[in-house]
Amino acid sequence: MRKKQYLVLIIVLIIVVAALLAVIFGKRAQTRKAEEEAEAAIEYVNAFETGDVTAFSYDYYGETVSFELQDDLWICTADTTMEIDEEEVESFLSDISGMEADTVIEDVEDADQYGISEPSQILTVEFSDGSSLTYTFGIENDMVGGYYLQVSDDADGDGSGTVYLVDSTIVTSTLSREAESFQVEEESTESAE
Repeated sequence: MRKKQYLVLIIVLIIVVAALLAVIFGKRAQTRKAEEEAEAAIEYVNAFETGDVTAFSYDYYGETVSFELQDDLWICTADTTMEIDEEEVESFLSDISGMEADTVIEDVEDADQYGISEPSQILTVEFSDGSSLTYTFGIENDMVGGYYLQVSDDADGDGSGTVYLVDSTIVTSTLSREAESFQVEEESTESAE
């Protein structure tokens, strides 16, 4: 009789453990699927491989900030003696490559209504295959926050094409850096007494 009770308990225990495992793995699968759907829903402006970039430039208060990759090292074209922090450049390029569009406006007939003809900022990125992209930032949308942007790949020659609305920090932070902000920081040395 006891053997039957133990056998029933073991069977019930196995069923409970199997049900728990099914719930746990089912939740993980649902979470993974939700994350994949959320990632697929993100509209990137123009993702690129940062390792393919050979040069970039943008405007900083009327002066052009320009960097080139020479012999696998980044140099500031305005001051070739400046020691560049490679991680800062990589972080900058990752921010640009990972730029997400809050809104995508397709088949725009006149991009001038978004300030594209009188840009607030222009960023040019050049690649190892000889191609380049120009990011033209138009006016800021104060209502929803963000800047309108058109990328040369998405623009037709007549001022039409696709316009994106992107987070304003791209213009106000990422592209508001002077060349020296890419410089290797000198560590202060304190004399030990």
